[in-house]
Amino acid sequence: MIRSGKYRRVHKVRLGLWSCMLLVLLLSIKPSGASASAAVVNPNQIYSYTIMQRDIERLVKAYPDLVSMETLGQSPYGRQLWAVKLGRGESVLFLNGSHHAREWMTTTVLMKMIDTYAQAYVNNTTISEYSVRRLLDEVSIWIVPMVNPDGVALSQQGTAGLTPELAQTLRRYNGNSTNFTRWKANMQGIDLNRQYPANWSAIRNAGSYPWYQNYKGQRPAQAPEVQLMMDFTFRIDPEVTISYHSSGEIIFWHFNTLSSNVARDQAIARTLSHMTGYALVSPEKNPSGGGYKDWFIQEFGRPGFTIEIARYAGESNVPLSQFGNVWNDNRAVGLYSAQQSHSLWLNKQKVQYLQQSMDVLAETGFYSKIGALSGSISIQPQRLQVISKKGDWYQVQAAEGTGWIHPSPGKLAVVEEIAATAELKVNVPAYQYPDRYAPKVTFLEPQTVQVSGRAGSWLLAHTPGGSWWIDGRMAELRWPVANEGEEAETQNEGAGEMMREPVSSPEI
Repeated sequence: MIRSGKYRRVHKVRLGLWSCMLLVLLLSIKPSGASASAAVVNPNQIYSYTIMQRDIERLVKAYPDLVSMETLGQSPYGRQLWAVKLGRGESVLFLNGSHHAREWMTTTVLMKMIDTYAQAYVNNTTISEYSVRRLLDEVSIWIVPMVNPDGVALSQQGTAGLTPELAQTLRRYNGNSTNFTRWKANMQGIDLNRQYPANWSAIRNAGSYPWYQNYKGQRPAQAPEVQLMMDFTFRIDPEVTISYHSSGEIIFWHFNTLSSNVARDQAIARTLSHMTGYALVSPEKNPSGGGYKDWFIQEFGRPGFTIEIARYAGESNVPLSQFGNVWNDNRAVGLYSAQQSHSLWLNKQKVQYLQQSMDVLAETGFYSKIGALSGSISIQPQRLQVISKKGDWYQVQAAEGTGWIHPSPGKLAVVEEIAATAELKVNVPAYQYPDRYAPKVTFLEPQTVQVSGRAGSWLLAHTPGGSWWIDGRMAELRWPVANEGEEAETQNEGAGEMMREPVSSPEI
C-alpha cells in the first residue's frame, strides 16, 4: 500500500566531547531504582497476557513514582483487566487496546509507549520535539493495554488447556474451525466493541448468536469487560480517549458529534492523521455505533478516536514484521494527545484564590500569563506569596514581580521550619529539591546531619558540602532535648511513625 503525504522525522545526533560530558552528567543524576537505560518491553514476539502482566510489574518496579498499576476487575474467565497509570498530572488521557482478540499488536504498541515514555521522563529527553517530562508532569496517561484478555489468549493459543466442553463450544462459535487466529470476540462469543450503549439497537452487520466476530450480545454492556471499562472511564474522567484497533491505517473521529465540537475534534484528528499517515474516515449521517469511541463521544461530549494500525490484514493478526512501521507511525501519538488533554482540562478549571506563603525550592520559569510556553524569565529559590491557582498554574508575587509559574512536582511547597537532627544509617541520596526525580546531587554516607526544614516526608539536611533534600523515610529524625540530661525524643521516619503531623501542601 502506497501512502501519500507520509513523512518521517530523522534526527541526526552529533556528540562532541562536551555533549558526551553532558550525557554522563544526565545519566549520573537519574533516580535510584529506575532502569532508565534498559527497555522492558520486547515487541518482537507474540505479546501475550502473561508477558504483558510481567512487563507491567517490571515497569512499576523500575519507575515506582511514575508508573503504577491496578486491576479493574476480572474477565469472565478470571484474567485481570490491568490499568496502568503513567505520569503525575491532574489532567487525564485514556488509551486502550485489544478490544478485539486478533488485534493484540495494539497491546504491544501501548506497552511500548509506557516503556519508552518512562525512559524519556527519567532521562529528561524529548520525543519528536515533545518534552516528555513536562507532559507527564502535567498529565496522567491511563492505559488499559488489553481490554479482552480471554479473547487474546484464545486467538494466540487456541483451545489448549481448556475443558473439552468449552473447547467444543468455542470451535462451534468459530465455524467449526480450529484456526483461532481470526478470533475477534471475547470467550463468550461477544464482540466487545459492539457492546457499548451508543446507538446499540441499530448496529449494522451484527450476528444474532455468539460467534468469532460481530455478535453484539443480547443487551448493551452485557459483557463484564465493557461494564468495567465504562465504570473506569467515569472514575478517571479523561479529556481525550484513543482506542487502538487493527487494521487498515485509518482514524475514526466522529460519532453524531455535536456541531459545536466538530471543529475541535477534527483539528485533533487531522494532526493525528498527519503524524501517523493514516486516513481520516468521513463522518456518516447514520453511523453504526456500539464502539468505545462512539460511547465516549456520546456520553462525555469530548474528543474520542479509534486508530486502526497497520496495513489491512484481513481476518487475522497483524504480522510481527509490521511492528517497526506501526511504532514509527504512533510513537508520538500519546504525547500529542496528552498535550491536547492538558489544554482542554486547563481551559475548564476555575481560578482559586489562595493568598498563601509558599516556597519555590528550585529555579522555575516565571511567565506573564497563564499557559505560556515561551517568553519566561527564571526565578531563583525564595519564599513568595501565592495569589491564586488555576489548574496546575500558580499566580505569585515574587521578588521579580507578579506573574505565573508552572512548577514541576517538588518545586513548590509549604516548608515547615524545624530544628532537629537526622541519623542516616545507610547511604541516602540527596536531591536538589524534594522529589524523587529532581536532580540527584550526591549520596550522603551514614552520619548525623542537621535538619532545618520539612516538606511532607522530605527533610532539608545540612552537610559540609551543602544543603540538600533527603527522603525522611530513610532517616531517624531526632528532636533536641527539652531539658539538659533528658533523653532525646526520636522519630523513625523509616517506619512511617510521625511524632508530629507534617504540614500539608497543595498537590502540585
